[in-house]
Amino acid sequence: MRRKVVSMNYPKKISIKVPASTGNVGSGFDCVGMAMDIWNEIEVSFNAQNLTIENQGIDVEKYQQISPEDNFIIQGIRAIEPDIDINKIRVINNNRIPFSIGLGSSAAALCAGLSIGNLLTDKKINEEELSTKAINIEGHPDNASPCFYGGLTISSFDQSGKRWITRKIDLPEDLNVVIFVPNFTSATRESRVQLPSKIERRDVVYNLSRVALLIDCFINKDFALLKHATQDSIHQDVRFKNFPEMKSVLNAAINAGALGAILSGSGPAIMAFSQGNEFTINYEMEESARKHNIEGNIILTRPSNKGVTIT
Repeated sequence: MRRKVVSMNYPKKISIKVPASTGNVGSGFDCVGMAMDIWNEIEVSFNAQNLTIENQGIDVEKYQQISPEDNFIIQGIRAIEPDIDINKIRVINNNRIPFSIGLGSSAAALCAGLSIGNLLTDKKINEEELSTKAINIEGHPDNASPCFYGGLTISSFDQSGKRWITRKIDLPEDLNVVIFVPNFTSATRESRVQLPSKIERRDVVYNLSRVALLIDCFINKDFALLKHATQDSIHQDVRFKNFPEMKSVLNAAINAGALGAILSGSGPAIMAFSQGNEFTINYEMEESARKHNIEGNIILTRPSNKGVTIT
């Protein structure tokens, strides 16, 4: 069936920026996420002759492997404005979020597209509905929610109301994040297939107790127990089997004085939290990677309390 194409008087250009995110945050498997102060900046215009996506910034070759029609920005726009003539769309995507590394590059693109589509339609929807659409399409509430809300987000599905409930915790400005980004990627879908279909009771209790502490740490901005609160027995060790050397990078961050360290999302990036000692943590993570013949780079950043922003 041929798609109906509608030409409308859209704005000449929309500029938007969207943050990176980390899912799980250690013990908060599939429900706790955090926005990072790393941004993709996207400019969309509607006077092209053919659908065009120009990738700039980092990982250009990896982003260009995605066909324009499969691009999550385009899918997001279409999810709100299904009848738009996509052949008129030109996207300039200035990428600062590393591709397929555990920092929510797919969620960022989708949330940007949904936000752009929402600007084009007369039937505006609110942030909660946008976030729900993103989760339904992309499948990861712990990435989609922080993209829209910023901060640390807790996402829970209400079965009776058939809706996602999200709560946000603002994060302190002096909380820093040291991220080691290796030169190889990991596919979230393939990583998820390896997770066990059943979980032992002791492992459930292990994570439940720690995710409760995790939320307490961030609400009270007291990170004395963050190392304990970010520990996990559900997903991290399974995923480390795909890149076992990266666990040494995580341990190096802890030994260097990090408040806590996690596998970012499904990996393979390692994220360490700190309020000081950033350069020592940086050095020790890089040194551990060097000893295991892993090439990569460090991103020194902090969480972002802002989500998608129209610029």
